[in-house]
Amino acid sequence: MADDAAALSISVGPITQARAHDGWASAFAADLRYPLVTIMKACVFKAIGAPLEVIELPDPVAGPGELVVRVKACGICGSDLHAATTAKAKLPSGTVMGHELAGVVDQIGTGVSGFERGEPVVVMSYLACGECAKCRAGIGVRCEAMALIGFGEAPGGYAELIKTRPGSVFKMPETMSFRAGATVEPLVVGLHGLRRARFQAGETCVIMGAGSIGLMTLLWARFAGARAIVVSELLLDRREVALKLGADAAVDPRMHSPAAAMTRLTGAGPDVIFECIGEAGTMAQAISHAPRGGRIAILGVSMEDDGFPPALAMSKELEINFSLGLAPGEVETAIAVLASGRLSTNAMITHSVGIEDLPRAFAALTKPAKQTKVMLEF
Repeated sequence: MADDAAALSISVGPITQARAHDGWASAFAADLRYPLVTIMKACVFKAIGAPLEVIELPDPVAGPGELVVRVKACGICGSDLHAATTAKAKLPSGTVMGHELAGVVDQIGTGVSGFERGEPVVVMSYLACGECAKCRAGIGVRCEAMALIGFGEAPGGYAELIKTRPGSVFKMPETMSFRAGATVEPLVVGLHGLRRARFQAGETCVIMGAGSIGLMTLLWARFAGARAIVVSELLLDRREVALKLGADAAVDPRMHSPAAAMTRLTGAGPDVIFECIGEAGTMAQAISHAPRGGRIAILGVSMEDDGFPPALAMSKELEINFSLGLAPGEVETAIAVLASGRLSTNAMITHSVGIEDLPRAFAALTKPAKQTKVMLEF
């Protein structure tokens, strides 16, 4: 018996099920004093400069008012990379990262209605409390005690299972792929940014950065009827993707000014600058690109202090909006346009990996070459 217990990595207490169901463990599992604990694989942050690590964790269990979703696809986001490489993010060791995900409902806690096991869903990047006035009114996206998943406050989607709450979960059509579902979160970020900037049909814009957020912003700007779009991006492969998705020009900012490129196209500077990079110095660049009376929307999340020239911004009378998150109805809008085929994010998904290869893929993205959106798939 002792040898058997050692093989199962226990001495007393709950029995760990390592994906096997035989021997005396099954007999003990029937005894409520020894509940069976199943194990999932997860990929966690360890320390700055250290690779992510694939470990085993107990499966989450849905409590009252909670759901557990089995993850099918989860994208790697630029903000994940920023958080894992800067001390100012204060990411705790052991954090399960990942906040762009889709999957199927696996467990339904007591008090939760409107969901069925096996139902395909999109899980958003926040955890709604379920108890505040906004949550009780069914507006989880405006939760007054919101926590972010994948950044230390709550476990994220680099795992086989994730525990969440109904206000953070949105149904998706069965005809929609899980890959597409995992792009809903960044697609909503782009939509929200356009709305924050009050972008209108017939206007022009410069999009700084052709990572996933920049490309999502490009999709929405084209969808909204932009007259001209110039994308500024260092990497050639990403510039080529931007052109495929509808940019009128894509320039390397080390060689060409995107604002000058817009002037060549239209005879005037851009109406709106979308900053989608999130690194120190990019806000100042956005201010330099903007014409007098222009509008700037900051979608990139910089983890570093980013000083900018207020005198220049004031002399141009610029309007600067910071955009983070989403507004009611935007998730449903993103799901609807993807499901209908009116927008497609397929072209930006360049690589797919399993969880065992995720640490290598994550490290490679710190110095991207041909990658745009890398997708973890189960």
